Amino acid sequence: MAVLVAMLSATAGVAFWKITQARSHPVREALIVLPESRVIADFELTNHHGQPFSLDELRGHWSLVFFGFTNCPDVCPTALYELQQLKEILSLNPDAADDVPRILFVSVDPERDTVDRLEQYLAHFDTAFVGLTGAHEQLMPLTRQVGIAYRIEDHASGATQYSVDHSSGIMLINPSGRLHGVFPAPHNAEKMAADLQFVIKQARS
Repeated sequence: MAVLVAMLSATAGVAFWKITQARSHPVREALIVLPESRVIADFELTNHHGQPFSLDELRGHWSLVFFGFTNCPDVCPTALYELQQLKEILSLNPDAADDVPRILFVSVDPERDTVDRLEQYLAHFDTAFVGLTGAHEQLMPLTRQVGIAYRIEDHASGATQYSVDHSSGIMLINPSGRLHGVFPAPHNAEKMAADLQFVIKQARS
């Protein structure tokens, strides 16, 4: 498993570098929009209600996807808080109410992040957030393609205390189920909301 995670981290790191280098320039303050949206191959995960979740679930609406883990001490709760604030900003704006994206939290720590754990964790932020989990072999098809790298500290089977390093970008998926852009850290809800509204209106025109 350690070899698998190391290979995934290296591959995803290169993929993210290519994504960020491919742009001609940042279109907005907080969002890097890809010159051409990237196809995402199908994948199979499980949501926090125990139901299957595949690429089809990303089609038909805008989505923001963050990869992390529930034992994360700082980066994950901060990102989820900003996503919570972003949703509130858009919801309070009559002109943006229809642009509120679906927000997904994908755990890269399936050993500890059970379905029940994800549901409890996300309830602290927004019950509408969708938690996703799956074995590393299931995560790989998705993380590779969107440029997410993660590394899990070696630990004994059944251990509950170990660290996880992971990329902190928030991925923007368009209604076609393709990677449209990336919100790199640090995240700011107001800037993200403004950029998101701009990009969605631009996509409609």
